[in-house]
Amino acid sequence: MIASIVPSVVLVLVLLGAAAWILRRRDSLPGQVRTARPGVHRKELETVALGLRAVAEGRAHSARALPEVHAVIHSGQRLTLLLAGADTPAPAPWTADLSGKEWWVEPKDLTSPANGGAEPAHPYSLTVTLGRHRGDRVLVDLSLLSGAIALTGEDNDVLSLAQALITELIAGPVGSLATVVLVGSAATASVTDGLGARSPRLRTAATRDEALAFRDSVPTGSDRRPSALQTSQPDSTALVTARAHARRLFVVTAAQFRDENWRDAALRGTDALLVLGYIGDDADWNFQVNADGSLDTGRLGLPIDTHAVRLV
Repeated sequence: MIASIVPSVVLVLVLLGAAAWILRRRDSLPGQVRTARPGVHRKELETVALGLRAVAEGRAHSARALPEVHAVIHSGQRLTLLLAGADTPAPAPWTADLSGKEWWVEPKDLTSPANGGAEPAHPYSLTVTLGRHRGDRVLVDLSLLSGAIALTGEDNDVLSLAQALITELIAGPVGSLATVVLVGSAATASVTDGLGARSPRLRTAATRDEALAFRDSVPTGSDRRPSALQTSQPDSTALVTARAHARRLFVVTAAQFRDENWRDAALRGTDALLVLGYIGDDADWNFQVNADGSLDTGRLGLPIDTHAVRLV
């Protein structure tokens, strides 16, 4: 999957803007870093899921295209979307800023469907927490990072962070349409035994070809799925839309990446590729896990002072 030059430049500019936004928030906060209370993580992720579904539902009603959401920031009092470009008006209850590149909403204004009604599928199911910066939760949609995402650092730190990302995707409320495929040596017990959850949406494959053959439709079973999928009409618009919004994350080790030439793999634009270890210039994005618990996101440009494994 090779991105064209122009979209890549646009993405980098957007993410630099995202970094500047976070730094402005940092400077406006007291020097003390806020810490999360027990149980706050699940609540924050549920808020993010509600917010993204509100975007999908609002745009479905207006027949306008969905925006590209490159980063999500949850400050506790406000949920903010950082978009690829200006996009207005924002669907209620979201509010767009003057530039149209940031949408925000207060969590209290997001509501769940009444009486367990159907929730719309959303296309942001590979949105996952990288960590916190000055207390704000920072999430990124991995499906919008074209090419190989290399996770580097000490082996144990890399493994732990990968397990945290995978667990959130397959067990959290945001990634209800995400499929994670562990390939080759990334499918061994050293990875799977450290996962905090099991799910039909977590799959394993021995080789690249076997992994790419997996369909991205949402599997049946006891896994938590948006109720929009639970329909007696197999050909309904809701089901077709949900399948169109499914996303795949492939996880491989650096050795497997080189041995099977994943650089030239026929990934789709909605797929993401996470590589565990250093792959040099073959990495389109590099996330360096630091010993102090921070995460260097490289040209992504998002400051993370506490990565996902160390959230309390």
